[in-house]
Amino acid sequence: MPPKHQATEIDSENDDSRAIARQDEEILEIARKRFDLAAEAEAEIRKEALDDLKFSAGEQWPEDVKRAREQDRRPCITINRLPQFIRQITNDQRQNRPSIKVSPVDDKADLETAKIYQGLIRHIEYASNADTAYDTAFDSAVRASFGFFRVVTDYCDPFSFEQEIRILRVPDRFSCYLDPSYREPDGSDANWGFAFEDISIDEYKAHYPKSKLASMSDWASLGQSQPDWATSSTVRVAEYFYREYREATICQLSDGSTIEKDKLPKAPSMMPMGLEIVAERVTQIPTIKWCKINGVEILERTDWPGKWIPIIPVLGEELIVDGKRILSGVIRHAKDPQRMYNYWKSSETETIALAPRAPFIGYAGQFEGFEAQWKTANVRNHAYLEVNPKTINGEAAPLPQRNVFEPPVQAITQASMFAAEDLKATTGIYDAALGAKSNEQSGIAIQRRNIQAQTSNFHFIDNLSKSIRHCGRIIVDLIPHIYDTPRAARILGEDGTEEIVRLNEQFLKNGKLTKYNFGVGKYDVTVDTGPSFETRRQEAVASMADLTRSYPQIMQVAGDLMVKNMDWPGASEIAERLKKTLPPGVADDKSQKPVPPEIQQQMTQMNQMIEQLTASLNEANGKIQNKTLELESRERIENARLQIQAEIELAKMGSVEAIALLKQEIAEIKTREKLLRNHLPINFENEIGAGPFEAVTPNEQQPTGGFSPGQPMGSMNHVD
Repeated sequence: MPPKHQATEIDSENDDSRAIARQDEEILEIARKRFDLAAEAEAEIRKEALDDLKFSAGEQWPEDVKRAREQDRRPCITINRLPQFIRQITNDQRQNRPSIKVSPVDDKADLETAKIYQGLIRHIEYASNADTAYDTAFDSAVRASFGFFRVVTDYCDPFSFEQEIRILRVPDRFSCYLDPSYREPDGSDANWGFAFEDISIDEYKAHYPKSKLASMSDWASLGQSQPDWATSSTVRVAEYFYREYREATICQLSDGSTIEKDKLPKAPSMMPMGLEIVAERVTQIPTIKWCKINGVEILERTDWPGKWIPIIPVLGEELIVDGKRILSGVIRHAKDPQRMYNYWKSSETETIALAPRAPFIGYAGQFEGFEAQWKTANVRNHAYLEVNPKTINGEAAPLPQRNVFEPPVQAITQASMFAAEDLKATTGIYDAALGAKSNEQSGIAIQRRNIQAQTSNFHFIDNLSKSIRHCGRIIVDLIPHIYDTPRAARILGEDGTEEIVRLNEQFLKNGKLTKYNFGVGKYDVTVDTGPSFETRRQEAVASMADLTRSYPQIMQVAGDLMVKNMDWPGASEIAERLKKTLPPGVADDKSQKPVPPEIQQQMTQMNQMIEQLTASLNEANGKIQNKTLELESRERIENARLQIQAEIELAKMGSVEAIALLKQEIAEIKTREKLLRNHLPINFENEIGAGPFEAVTPNEQQPTGGFSPGQPMGSMNHVD
């Protein structure tokens, strides 16, 4: 007999197991009821959607009419014109894709972090091939009134502990259910939802070999008890999301922040300095639960980190009639015109084809013995046809004649044209939008008619934008929970440029310590609908080309930007070369690394020191120049005095030798004056690079018998 405490532990474990089993059974019971409720509430919507889908695929004749015409061997032609109308709407959406924009909401959020959110969402969309998910859901809404796409999380790779967010495509619109009570077109107020698939028994056993259902041998009994979840060959596996609420008391602190009361320090002395509780209230906090079920057991379970059900609907046209939701796509109201078009085209073909087969009319007995010829007379060309002579009242009866009539081909053709016009009217798409020639002549008129077609079906694109906006809110809500550890992440710009940033840790960016913390602040999401970046770039190039023709000088200041936006090989290289030819200061060189703050401070100090030294040097140079000017002025005055005295002596002397001697002295005085730059004004600002005695040019060399500065006047050599 085991010890008593061991028996108590075993009993406790059994009690826990029974409690978990009861809890699981309650969850499964609620899940099955909700699934049945959703299936019943949307039964009519999905029936009509399936018929719309089949109709768009070409199943356009009612079964009883088609069967009757085939039995009579009458043509049953289908000329499906609906795909061109569908593609007109869906391809317009592909050319004008909605893009998610993130913006800060409160004072704790900032614009730079919002840009990181937005770049990370672009990376998630790119890595998930989200365009395909959006396109599939939108095509489903246009064709069959509704579609879905999903947001999921998964590990980066099999050897990683880090998760990433992904956007999944839902190819089968009938594989998702949402709470029928939701009222928002994006399903943001749904309280539960299912995403399921029916898989074969072998595939199920390969994926879930340890489940109870995999070990069962009799699947027929399960199919009888749960017909919606299992058959003799398949089993339904569903992801089940549901929202629960827990009651909590929240407190508002003196700094404006809010926190749950249970998370506050127990002792008031342990509260942060200066903080105190200013208000508190009881609230309901939503949490999302996730289970994977097969209808009879829970295969997996966890808590979903976000606050919304991550199954996003895309609706077509929505109407509420007597409290009942009615959804429709572009096919719904175009069915009857398309059926009429098929009928009239079949009638036109039948009428024209059967016109040569008009029967022959003759008297009884005329065809006896010649039946074989007359039976093929309307399909074969016989050389002759014979009849038995017949008399009526002694007179020969007329020969058999063909019962000829004019078929109403023109009326049938006109009716088919009216049916084609009804197709355009019900879809709101006319010839100009379809690319066909119409009565619009100018390009502006054609464009306006095309815009009218887009406007008449814009509600489809608008509903997709609302769903993508909700997808952005779900991702923004998930990012702080999924990207919660220090890691490197790639973000994408609008033009596709890539950048690697560090998350949840400090790093050096542009010489500044930066940290992106997703857990702080609130951010909101908007959606911008318009042409893609590539389309807008092509439009920008066309506008730039027009601007260049009217203002050619623009190439001198913006030529690199214009070439950079052109889409041909070598455009980037030519743009870089043009950038180098721009005047200084016109283009910023982003390749230069920013100067760190400490280096900038040292450079400022050095500049101040250089300015002080320059001022001192200028002051000293000024003093030297003033002294030199004073000395040269005295020398010039003395030379002028000597020249005047020599001229006076020349006037007094009468001999030729004396006159020649004085002329020589005067010439030497003038030579000395040239050395003193007497021909220049006394202004040292014009004497760049020359000292006080360095103004002699190559054409003003001293004569051989000249003198050196400082040489006495009496030492000059006489020249004959």
